[in-house]
Amino acid sequence: MENPTESEEGRCWDLIGVGDIDIDMFLGVSQLAGRDRKVVGKLLGEHPGGMTANVICAASRLGAKTAMIGRVGTDPYADTALNSLRDFGVDTSLVRVIQDGKTFYCVIMLDTSGEKALTAVDTDCRLPQREDIDPDTLAKARVAHVMGDNLETACWVAEEAKKRNTLVSLDLEASTAVHGLQALKRLLKNTDILFMNGEGCQIAFGDDSLASARQALTLGPRIVAITRGAKGAVVVNHTSSIHIDALHEPVVDTTGAGDCFIGAFLAHYIDGYDLLSTSRYAAAAASYAIGSIGSRTSLPTHEMVRNRIARTNARTLQEGE
Repeated sequence: MENPTESEEGRCWDLIGVGDIDIDMFLGVSQLAGRDRKVVGKLLGEHPGGMTANVICAASRLGAKTAMIGRVGTDPYADTALNSLRDFGVDTSLVRVIQDGKTFYCVIMLDTSGEKALTAVDTDCRLPQREDIDPDTLAKARVAHVMGDNLETACWVAEEAKKRNTLVSLDLEASTAVHGLQALKRLLKNTDILFMNGEGCQIAFGDDSLASARQALTLGPRIVAITRGAKGAVVVNHTSSIHIDALHEPVVDTTGAGDCFIGAFLAHYIDGYDLLSTSRYAAAAASYAIGSIGSRTSLPTHEMVRNRIARTNARTLQEGE
């Protein structure tokens, strides 16, 4: 797809996610437990999550038409997970329900600063398999967003999407980067927009975010965005590089902030905005996601993001006077 803003016949979704759907169990602790240490925690709640599902919900909240491909079981968590997706306007008709399966879930410890330690509990419903995916459905979306933990399936999805002129977006976190750069090259070759967090970037490419982003561009992606928490984000393409400062809002829970950044970035970019505007929009959206417990509890609307950008610009001008 040469022009990502082009409305094509037969593409009923802006964005389709292929990846994880889960429930996050949050525990509040005074400090994150270290090796061979015990802490006493308090249950803060159970909230729908999943990195890919979070991205899709964030984009949908901002006005994009979305769908999700994934797996859930037949346990009570499945109903919670699916109902949350539907509440955000996500099409769940492509989610496969595995009879007697166990819906994927995570246990997240939050300390008083809002930082987290996360344990993903692997189940038979953690990630979709090839048999769960009709590749022709990828032609119905402008962008297919994938995660690479199941590398073989992710490579296949990316290749099938490219055959159908669908843009491919990849979330490369540490759990994907551990496959090693050589193994990732096949996937990166068919990736248009690459997102990495700091840890994933360091494992795959090294400590220097800008140098890593430029190296990644040589492997296939047209755009590379590296999110770095409170340090902001680095976004590059073949002609420019951008550093976006994080908006320093009160931190309650950082879970899902990077996913919100990705969802907002994709929703804005496919509407035809340039790289700088898109990056600022994504950073502003992500600043809302840290404001309450749960990765989707505080996802903003388009109007909320625009208002925060306007207030930030006004504050910057005032400080410069």
